Amino acid sequence: MRGVNSQIVLMRPELPDAETLLPYLRQIDSTQVYTNFGPLLHRFEQRLAKALGVQDGQIVCVVNGTSGLTLALKATDPAPGGLCAMPSWTFEATPAAVCTAGFVPWFLDVDDKTWALNPQMVEAWLPETQGRIAAVVPVSPFGAPVDIAAWDSFSKKTGVPVVIDAAAGFDSITVGRPPTVVSLHATKAFGVGEGGLVVCTDQSTIARIRCLSNYGFEADRQIIAEGFNAKMSEYVAAVGLAALDAWPAKRRLYTELAEVYVNAFKDIPGTNFAPSFSAERVQATCSIDLGAPISDRVIEELRRRGIEARRWWGKGCHRHPAFAHYPRRPLPITERLADSVVGVPFFPGLSETEILRVRDVVCATRSKYLSSCASGTRDMLHGSKGHG
Repeated sequence: MRGVNSQIVLMRPELPDAETLLPYLRQIDSTQVYTNFGPLLHRFEQRLAKALGVQDGQIVCVVNGTSGLTLALKATDPAPGGLCAMPSWTFEATPAAVCTAGFVPWFLDVDDKTWALNPQMVEAWLPETQGRIAAVVPVSPFGAPVDIAAWDSFSKKTGVPVVIDAAAGFDSITVGRPPTVVSLHATKAFGVGEGGLVVCTDQSTIARIRCLSNYGFEADRQIIAEGFNAKMSEYVAAVGLAALDAWPAKRRLYTELAEVYVNAFKDIPGTNFAPSFSAERVQATCSIDLGAPISDRVIEELRRRGIEARRWWGKGCHRHPAFAHYPRRPLPITERLADSVVGVPFFPGLSETEILRVRDVVCATRSKYLSSCASGTRDMLHGSKGHG
């Protein structure tokens, strides 16, 4: 057991060990197939399809989630140069994929309660654009569910393709016609090291994505579209199969951990977890909205106490130099969240004592800030009365 004053890291990824991988690695030795849609990859996709409740062939596994998002965008609208509506409140991989696919990010604000794009609001904003809208990329905030039916309706009504970025949403996605992209990075609850998957019920779209993941080759070795090499290797598929074997037990550990966090903070007013963070659904991270612009202060105080913390999504993608010149609407909710949301330690093996340490530092720092605000307000009132 770690001591009361020991360092608490932010995350501790854990993938299948060598012993559990060995049977799958021996199968690779036996077949001598190492990549190019091999038998282990086919089995991995079949098992994923069953786990997600879709038909065989409606999932494509790729080298990483960013590549999956790029492929899905290219598959839905191959003409480059159009605008892609997306939140600025997301990880930087989202606009990177949009740019790689040949589109221009158009940063929009998110809903204050869901931390995600609202389809009705996006529809209302469409007439403001000064160019062609190529696609919309709603983002699942830290693994929260996305209303795919609402986005499917949006797409049918507006004619604008939709691609769902559900990087951390392995345990929460609902599959529909819009392609949904999930990251299988080592930092995710279900991870393979580096990998990703794209899933949708539209057979023609998923077939095109698979084709693009292999340079755009069709069966006759003719390239029908400009793709690139995004195929998942047999070795990564082996990790995925072993990870699926262990998923029920690992999932239980994550839900139990979330329950401890929820109970620890349940009586703390003014703080809220990221949308849908609960013991019912697995998320790979724990982000807390402090309800005040003090994320920097809390991160610094946690670090001073030996606890690692981070802004998982920085201060919004629009503030990065690489993306700052792209068009955007006003982003007040994004900027509020950027200043008030903190990612705290969250991984199986974290003890209740350590979670209470996190809570106590967060609460003490927040209370100190609120007290200073109240004191400042009183001083201002006294000063104004003195000049009456």
